[in-house]
Amino acid sequence: MDLPAEESFAVASDGWPAWPPKHAKLTSQIEKSVAEVLEDGQWGTYPETTAAKSEQVGVYERCRNSVSLAAGKWSAPEGITAFGGTAQVRLCPSGSSAIELALRALGVGPAGAKRSKATQVILSAYDYPGNFRTVELLGGRPVLCDTQPTSGTRSGRASTGISPSMKSIQQIQAPPESILLVSHLHGQLADSGGLAELCRQRRWFLVEDACQAMGAGRIQQTADETTVFVPVGYFAEWTTYSFGGSKPLTCGNGGALVTEYEGKYQKLKGMVDRPSDTFPMSPLQCAALMPQLDWLSQLNRIRCRNAQRLSELDWASVGCAAVWDDDPSLVRAPYKFPVLAKNAETRAKVIQQLRTIELPCGEGFRAMHRTSDRRSSKPVSLKNAVALSESLLVIDHRALLAPDVAERVAGCLSKMS
Repeated sequence: MDLPAEESFAVASDGWPAWPPKHAKLTSQIEKSVAEVLEDGQWGTYPETTAAKSEQVGVYERCRNSVSLAAGKWSAPEGITAFGGTAQVRLCPSGSSAIELALRALGVGPAGAKRSKATQVILSAYDYPGNFRTVELLGGRPVLCDTQPTSGTRSGRASTGISPSMKSIQQIQAPPESILLVSHLHGQLADSGGLAELCRQRRWFLVEDACQAMGAGRIQQTADETTVFVPVGYFAEWTTYSFGGSKPLTCGNGGALVTEYEGKYQKLKGMVDRPSDTFPMSPLQCAALMPQLDWLSQLNRIRCRNAQRLSELDWASVGCAAVWDDDPSLVRAPYKFPVLAKNAETRAKVIQQLRTIELPCGEGFRAMHRTSDRRSSKPVSLKNAVALSESLLVIDHRALLAPDVAERVAGCLSKMS
């Protein structure tokens, strides 16, 4: 689509782009989409009722189809074909509920009549805390792995350090039908293909949490040397997305589960349709979300360009390193821009300074390494995840829409060094 200049995004009282995004063209598209649903009555009906009364495809089905296309085909770089077919999509109330449904569909549960031990779910010690709690809720057993070690921090830039470590996961012994839950965090992409192959070898299931990474993927070559775009989650049993109030695509709340496996999709339908959907996303939410899907790739490119410029700043002068690399095969969808400080004290000082320009920023997640042995298994060292928990700061994605974000942050850093 032809997106007007970045400067046309309205700013909030703090001087940074407002969220939800305020742009005349996008706002008009959302208003029109919602008005149509209000006018024809879909706002107050079940999707299946709408489908029965009209020959036209309802807003729920259109949204479902558009999410599938936006995550794959629409996100493919110009001139590059998206790999695979159209995935099956299930809309749901949130990204957290999407994780829960994916784990339920794969049979995660406690020890009992059907299993001698609780299902083991391997996930990074540095992850969205809700994923850990969801595993606990279902009676599964969280098994914590480490993140990748950082590299090149003395130069003010690190190319790795946030995604789950393949080496760490390989050291974990878990039985067949265990789950590997992998999150793509802060604009970084885990090695989906390598992790999927490991799961195949060990007969594990792979779930990819792409709640922070819709539209991301890798440009790869197939066996016949065709260049293709492989979206995140293509190799997973289930991939999850979020449309929550802080996400780059938002309708206040909402989420989606995506799978390439028809059998798994039908099994999930059997679980949640009773006969109406027990985990719904409303037609009004669908109407508000749909216009934003057309903007996804362009906004991701704007954020990537500004994240690249931020990564080139002199972070080393304030005892930090931006976590970013220039791999041209990666198609990113930055949600938070990550910066690793040398310690907690340095992080606090840098955040304090960045907030003098009211930059929307803060600490990263609190890692789960401190959980008791009763709550989780920790069979490997978690030192890298601990370092992230203590020292990572993140800059919010709405700041990445500001065309002068790098200049404003650079001026702020120069006052510290």
